[in-house]
Amino acid sequence: MGTYAFVRFSLPMFPDASVFFMFPIAVIAIIMIIYTAMVAYAQEDIKQVVAYSSVSHMGVIILGTFALNVEGISGSVFLMIAHGVVSGALFLLVGVIYDRRHTKLMSEFGGLASVMPRYATIFGIMMMASVGLPLTINFVGEFLSLLGFYQQSHILTLLAGIAIIVGAIYMLAAYKKVFFGEVTKEENKNLPDVNKKELLALIPLTIIAIWLGVYPKPVLEPINNSVESIVQLMHDKAITEEAKTRIPNLIINNSNIEQYAAGEAK
Repeated sequence: MGTYAFVRFSLPMFPDASVFFMFPIAVIAIIMIIYTAMVAYAQEDIKQVVAYSSVSHMGVIILGTFALNVEGISGSVFLMIAHGVVSGALFLLVGVIYDRRHTKLMSEFGGLASVMPRYATIFGIMMMASVGLPLTINFVGEFLSLLGFYQQSHILTLLAGIAIIVGAIYMLAAYKKVFFGEVTKEENKNLPDVNKKELLALIPLTIIAIWLGVYPKPVLEPINNSVESIVQLMHDKAITEEAKTRIPNLIINNSNIEQYAAGEAK
């Protein structure tokens, strides 16, 4: 809701202030990405790992939002949707294992891939989507967000890209602790795999995470249309020359709109 408010209210209402605070907010966003990734890596509770990774992804969304161009803002809005799908699925998956063992400590597990193979497969797919593996839903939003901010600052974009790699480290480490190795706890040897009711909730989210990663156009195109209007409005309302330079001036005429609606615009 907070990131939506930036796009819906802060940017179009205060374009000059958005440009003025662009770099301070970008620095804060990068600190948030790195710091929460390090905190997530230090957690022993798998739910807290997912929670802190969620905060880390918010930093990428903020970075894309304050790119102040179509690529960055479209990427941030798409990543908001992706975050809802992936983090929602991960929290559901944590709930599945908590329902069986009534603990979320990673030290209480290990070797679950051999005991609960379907659960391990779905968790692995959503975990890969969370770290932004290409052809998964998060990759599209993260790539566009970084691509958009690259036009404003190469160095800050590079730092953000390196920070995202840290996210892959802590998620893979958590997955290794929970699913690989020997089953050392007696309570884990006979855990039931995901049932039909749980699959009914998890499979649609898994399909969405892959489908929109491979073919994001059905969601990305309407987002792009709205974002173009916001960016044009920001440029028109901007007062200072710096703001007009930072915010692209989109020249859109009726013929272009008609071609875009018909799917013919390049």
